[in-house]
Formats: sequence, structure tokens, C-alpha cells
Amino acid sequence: MRTIFKTIFLLAMTALLVQSCKKDETRFELHNGSFETATAFTASAPAIILEPSNDNDTVLRFSWPVADFGSNEVVSYSLEFTSVGDTSAAYHWGLAKTFILGPAKTTHAFTGKEINNYLNEMGFATGTPNDIVFRVKAGVIQYNGAASSVPAVYSNAAGVDISSYAMSLYVPGDYQGWSPATAPQLAPVTGRPGLFEGFVFMEAAGQHYFKYTNAPDWNHTNYGDGGNGTFSTDGAAAGLSVPDGGYYELTANLNSNRWTAVKTSWGIIGDASPGGWNNDTPMVYDPVTQTWKVTLAMVSNGSWKFRANGSWDINFGIDNNGRLFYADNPFFGSVPLNNLTVPENGSYTITLDLHIPGHYTYTAVKN
Repeated sequence: MRTIFKTIFLLAMTALLVQSCKKDETRFELHNGSFETATAFTASAPAIILEPSNDNDTVLRFSWPVADFGSNEVVSYSLEFTSVGDTSAAYHWGLAKTFILGPAKTTHAFTGKEINNYLNEMGFATGTPNDIVFRVKAGVIQYNGAASSVPAVYSNAAGVDISSYAMSLYVPGDYQGWSPATAPQLAPVTGRPGLFEGFVFMEAAGQHYFKYTNAPDWNHTNYGDGGNGTFSTDGAAAGLSVPDGGYYELTANLNSNRWTAVKTSWGIIGDASPGGWNNDTPMVYDPVTQTWKVTLAMVSNGSWKFRANGSWDINFGIDNNGRLFYADNPFFGSVPLNNLTVPENGSYTITLDLHIPGHYTYTAVKN
């Protein structure tokens, strides 16, 4: 009898536990998402002007309500922005910059330097208002990381007129006393947002360390070594380095966080020069004028180019207006350009000036 009562008691307790579990279970009910109102996404200002003085200030803040996808869902948010033209049906935000904010986010703020850096990278004109459009994307997170079958939902778009300033990269290092204020610069590459390039002379022999900074001080973003040809925005990161002194073409790609340093020596090659198209005539670097020079006999019935390191990897030609540009460069690719010429036979002093980034010039003066 005792065994029968014990069995009945256990069955009753099991039934109570099952009933309790049914009452306490969590039900997940999902449906297509939506924001609370059609104009729920708002910006803190309709227009801002960016300048170095407000780099570290919060210049723009966005807020939005929680997106509704049902009950007990986990929603992740991303913030997107782009130009008005990119929001058309033909482009559909295809060039937008996206920031993944994660779950439970209903606000996001930008400092002046963050927005300015992004607009420079994206190629927006500086010194004039740009109509930039922002929105939030909300989506359901699957527990196992798989893509959700519930489509993402987007907020309304909010426009902000933003005037940015042109940004260069400064190159302070041990070769000049680690002084950003007096450091040479890399210039933004026209039409190639996020790309910077220029030449720096590091005189002394032996390994040199340096960094890139986006302002002439240490109070803003500086770029150190990220390993394997990349750079890091961690201010405590070690310096970038080159193995020996010399005249370097430095590049930076802020889109991929990669940099290069190519040591160069320059010469003249072509059938207008003594070496023809087979032998370069070396030029000599003058650190006082920061130019490369050579004096040689030239002929007018031939043509010539400037090239680096006795190779066609890096060389200059001229456009139809006589301006000096890269004909070949790994950082820029190849561009069909004209060769250079002299108007008459004679002895010429030829000077190549690469010390102003993005504005390279030459002269050929008859002696």
C-alpha cells in the first residue's frame, strides 16, 4: 500500500511541474517590423559646420524609438548615411557608410573629427554644404547567428547639411623630432576618397620610425603600426617604420587601413636624353631646395620621362596642358599621358619638384 501511495504522489508532483512549466514558458511571436511613427528618426541639428576647433565635440546626435517585430525578439540596429543622389531608385543607398550599433540602441552620436574623416574618405566637397542623408536599419537577430527570415525595416531618412574641411595627413617622426606641427604632409588624392600620397625625405642612415596624424598635433587621430602593412588608430600603437634613410613615396588608404613606403631615386630616360630609352641619367637630390636636379645635353627630336629606381613601376608624363602626373604607379594605376620634350637642342638643367604633395612640377632650363 505504501508503494501505491508513493507512486500516486510522484505522478501528481510530475503533473504539477508540467503544468507549471506550461504556465512559465516564453512565447516568441514575430511579425514584419515597423517603427513607432513615420518620422521617428531625428537629428539633433539641421546643419553643421566642421572645423578643427570642434573635432572632439559631439556635433551630431541621432535618436529613434525601438522597432517593433513582435514579442521577446532581439533587435540589432545599424546607422547609414550617404548623399541624396545615392538614395534614388537607381542606387538605393548603394554607396552608404554603415555603422553596426548592436542591440538595444536608440541613440548614436558623432564627434566632429569622425564625421569630417568619413566625408573626406567618401569624397565629398570641402568648404561647402553637402546634403547628407541618414537613416537607421533594424533587424532581428537569430539565436544561432543565421540570417533572419524576417526582413529588416528602415526608419525615415533625416537630412543634415554638413560643411567639412579638407584633411591632410601629417608625417611626424624621429627624422624631424616627432613634431606634427612642422611635419611634411600627404595630400588627399583628387577623385579617390580616402587615399593620400606624398614624398618625405628621411636623411640619416638606419631605421626610421614615424606616424600619420590627421592634424598638426597629437590631439586628434594618429595612425601607428597595425602589422602586415596596415595601420592602427590606437594612439598607443608603435610607429610605422622604414629600414633606412632616403627619399620615400608614402601612401595611405583610409578605406582599407593600409600604407606603403617606397624608397625612390629619380632619373631621366628617353631618346631626347644621352642614355636613350635603355639607360637612365641619374638625378641628384638637393635637400636645401627639396628638389631633384641634373644638367645634361638634350635633343629636340626626341622625348623623355622621369622615372624612379630605373624601373617603369613609377614614372611621370604630362597631360595635354603640360602638367606633370603619374603615368604609372602601383597606388594609382596606369594613365595614358604624353612624354616630355625640349624645344631645341642644348644643355639643360632639369629640376623635378615633388615636395608639395599633390602638386608635382618640373622645369627644363636651357643653359
